Amino acid sequence: MKCESCNVREATIHITKGSGLDKSEKFLCEQCANASFESDFSYPDDSFNIHQLLKSLSQQQTTQQKERKRKECETCGSTIDSIVKNGKFGCPDCYTTFDRQVPEIITRVQAHQTEHIGKVPKKSRSQIKVKKQIETLKQKLSELIESQEFEEAAVVRDEIRELEKAGGMDGAK
Repeated sequence: MKCESCNVREATIHITKGSGLDKSEKFLCEQCANASFESDFSYPDDSFNIHQLLKSLSQQQTTQQKERKRKECETCGSTIDSIVKNGKFGCPDCYTTFDRQVPEIITRVQAHQTEHIGKVPKKSRSQIKVKKQIETLKQKLSELIESQEFEEAAVVRDEIRELEKAGGMDGAK
């Protein structure tokens, strides 16, 4: 990966600033990273001053917050703050406009669950179980036919028919 600053050298340093929705990431080469740190935290007399460091960090955070508030979807006018407040995106274009923040927002809304599994109604569980069995058997049937094991294939075919009759399915999807 190339350095995001100079686009010449290979990026060897990954810098993350902020957290949550204010998180920003940069991939820089060593020279650009050093230059970035020198410009961010340079002091006239080369002495370390905690007050200047905190002031510098505070200014950076304020700048990031202003940038966050300025960015809005061109289609619907939603900002990241309005999306977080409402818990909804304004339109489909918001996903591309706020592509860096989307995973964070979804993770928050889903209570830190990144994969949605869903729920199955109790009444449908047996039907779904039968349907999955039929799908598995159909896969097995095609494998048996391909390997020319026709006797076993006939037995599996009969099992599929029985499951379809018991489940009230006619074999059509």
